[in-house]
Amino acid sequence: MLCFLTLIDNEEDRSKFESIYLEYRSLIYYCAEQILQNSHDAEDAAQDALVQIARHIGDFKDVRSDASRGLVILIARQKARDICRARARKGCFSLEERREGSGQEEPDPVNRMSGIDENLVEILDRMNGRYREVLIKRICYGYDFAEIARQLSVTEVYARKLLQRARAQFIRIYEERGRGA
Repeated sequence: MLCFLTLIDNEEDRSKFESIYLEYRSLIYYCAEQILQNSHDAEDAAQDALVQIARHIGDFKDVRSDASRGLVILIARQKARDICRARARKGCFSLEERREGSGQEEPDPVNRMSGIDENLVEILDRMNGRYREVLIKRICYGYDFAEIARQLSVTEVYARKLLQRARAQFIRIYEERGRGA
């Protein structure tokens, strides 16, 4: 909690933040965990929420009011959603999600690009050159969409679309090979 107090200039606001922290820390964590379904990410979201609260401590008039409680909940939920969006953009999943599967019955063939499939080179050779390039940059090298867009001189939105099409083409070719086509 000391690191949060360094963000606050005067003693009155520090006292107010300390009261908010003690009153709502469990609620902040609970709100984040309900959205993220992951304790580690919920802790990160709770920390982000507390930093946000410390930065805007002046917006809190009475610590125990319904307005303050609502603002704390709003900030906690927003920070949890921010982490969800970041996780979705990066394609990151927790180990628990990987063990349980991502809700699909069969794993996505693109996720097998780590050399498991001995016919991978042949599949990639059959792909459109630009799609292959985007797929390799994203999956194998872990480039983000901004970097891919910059390297290909396209917009980030178009880079995302290229990856979507590349994945679809990869899956189509992979499935054709499975049928012996």
